[in-house]
Amino acid sequence: MVDPVGFGYLFGFPALAGFIIMWFHPKNSFKTFGKSVAWLLSIMLLSVLGSWVSGLEGLICITVALIPILFGTLLGGVLYLCYDRWKKLSKSTLSVASLPILAIALADVIPANPEVYQISNSILIDAPPAVVFQMLKSIPDISPDEVETRPTHLLGVPKPTAAVWEEGENGAVRHSYWSDEVHFLERITAYDPAHRIAWDFEFPEGWAPEGIEDQHVKVGGPYFDVLRGEYLLEEKDGKTQLTLTSWTFDGSGMGVYAEFWHNFFFDDFHDVILHVVKARTERAWSEQS
Repeated sequence: MVDPVGFGYLFGFPALAGFIIMWFHPKNSFKTFGKSVAWLLSIMLLSVLGSWVSGLEGLICITVALIPILFGTLLGGVLYLCYDRWKKLSKSTLSVASLPILAIALADVIPANPEVYQISNSILIDAPPAVVFQMLKSIPDISPDEVETRPTHLLGVPKPTAAVWEEGENGAVRHSYWSDEVHFLERITAYDPAHRIAWDFEFPEGWAPEGIEDQHVKVGGPYFDVLRGEYLLEEKDGKTQLTLTSWTFDGSGMGVYAEFWHNFFFDDFHDVILHVVKARTERAWSEQS
C-alpha cells in the first residue's frame, strides 16, 4: 500500500494522473506544447480545488502538497509525450505505460528516516533579562491588534490569544490559547530565572476542534508532531537577546521539502510571539524607567 504522505504519493501519483490525462486528451486538439501543458495543469488544479471545496483536504495540506502535485503532473505529461513519440517505433505499449506505476512503488520502497527539526528565532529587546523573563511566564489577553496577520493565519491557523502560567503539585505548566477554541499545554521541564525556560508540549484530547487540523499534518500523528520548546535569554549590552526554539518531528520522509514547511510554519509562530513579548516588555520597561 502506497503511503499517502511522501514523495511516492505526492509526486508519483500526480505523475501517473498527468500521464493518464494526456493519454485520454482529445486527439489533435492541442497543436502546441504550451497549450497541452495549460490544459493538463488546469485539469489538475480543478481537481485540487474540488478536494478543498468538498472538504476532502484542508487548505494547509493543499498548500504543502501543491508544488509536488504540479511538478508530478508536468512530469507525467512529459512522459506521455515521450511515450507517444516512442510508441510509433515500438510495440512495447504495456511496459511503457506501466513505468509511472512502477515509479510510485519504487519511491515508496526507498527508506526515509524520520527527522527531528530544531527551529530557532531570535529578537533583541531593549530591557534587562530579568524584566523580559517575567513577561514570558504569562502573556495574557493578546488582542488581535497586537498580532500582525501572517501567511499561516491566511491558511487557517488562529492567532494566539493568551499564555497563562500555573503552579501545581506536579510542577509548573503554561496554558497556551490560540483563539477561543485551541488550548494546549507547555509542561515546564527547566526553569532558570532570567536565563531559560524549557517545556514539553502536551496536546490533550479535544485541544482543538474537529476540522482545524488537516488529517495528514495532525499533531501527534505518524507524520508530524511538536515535541518541546525553549526560551533562552542572553544579556547584550544592557539589552536582551531572546531566542525561541521548537523541536518538531517529521515522519513523512520528504526530506528538504518537509524541512522547508516545518521552518515556514514555526518561523511564523515564533515571530508572532517574539514581537508580542518585545512590544509589551519595552513598553513596560519604558514606563518604569
